[in-house]
Amino acid sequence: MTGLPTNRKTVDDLIALGGAEPPIMNSPPSKQVVHEIRRLYGETYVPGLSYLFETPWYDLKYEKSTATSQTIQVLLNNQPLMGLFGSFVEHISRPGTDDKYACQVEECIIWGLAKLPLFTNSRGWALPANFSSAKHLPDLDDPHEAQGRLRVLEALLLGPNSTLTENPLCNPMVFGGLKGPRRNELEFWWHLAELAVKGPKSDLQNLRRLLDGQENRDFLYSLVVVREYSHHWNPVNIEQELPLQLSEADPRCRLAVATKFIRHIMESGTTNVIRRFAQLAWRAYILPGANTTHAPWRAIMSK
Repeated sequence: MTGLPTNRKTVDDLIALGGAEPPIMNSPPSKQVVHEIRRLYGETYVPGLSYLFETPWYDLKYEKSTATSQTIQVLLNNQPLMGLFGSFVEHISRPGTDDKYACQVEECIIWGLAKLPLFTNSRGWALPANFSSAKHLPDLDDPHEAQGRLRVLEALLLGPNSTLTENPLCNPMVFGGLKGPRRNELEFWWHLAELAVKGPKSDLQNLRRLLDGQENRDFLYSLVVVREYSHHWNPVNIEQELPLQLSEADPRCRLAVATKFIRHIMESGTTNVIRRFAQLAWRAYILPGANTTHAPWRAIMSK
């Protein structure tokens, strides 16, 4: 692990804190390696990406309802990502593979895969210019919605370094007749985006009531909480410093619970994807705390 950063601005910087240098593949992957890439993507990463972002856009088998490039073609046309993926495949196929190094390289792979919607030719409900999002409910695999959710997660990971200035998602509140899980899904992501844009001192209650017992939403909610409160208290030892019988509504208690949950997901999350994003959240706000370098409690600790 490298030392505490002073000016981290991108998710790639958070990945670099893991200490792994991404391998460079000087030649295109062989047909055999491409076949293995397709297999790994479909079997390992599609379920995790689809679950985390709550969209079938990443799914190779899903029949696309919008005029967008097929996901696999977006991947195959991304030469830098294919080269990195090819190096990863070759690395994990060797005997005596360094698992720690493989996990760190996998972070690069997963972040690259998560960004695939940015490379699609269509922006779903956002195009054409007169196609109002207030009148049209996004398709389940809407590429613009997938892009927006990626940008929201990126903004939450970057904290004060985020460049997201407006909510990129469809507002479900304008669809009065929309009910059930689909409304909860769209509303959860809408409120998550509002929090990402507005920053600290935001109301978390709207988000909390829409968790629906889902691991991905619990993780994203915990990420919002640590982003909100890690500036005020050191999340590393907050659990040990809590006063007895402290109310669950107390921000310090919320920070302790969120920190513990992110650690749990990092170690025991149900998919590779959510585990790797939990690791990035851990580095961003807990250890080394790339986004908390100017927190007042750090100045107190340094005295």
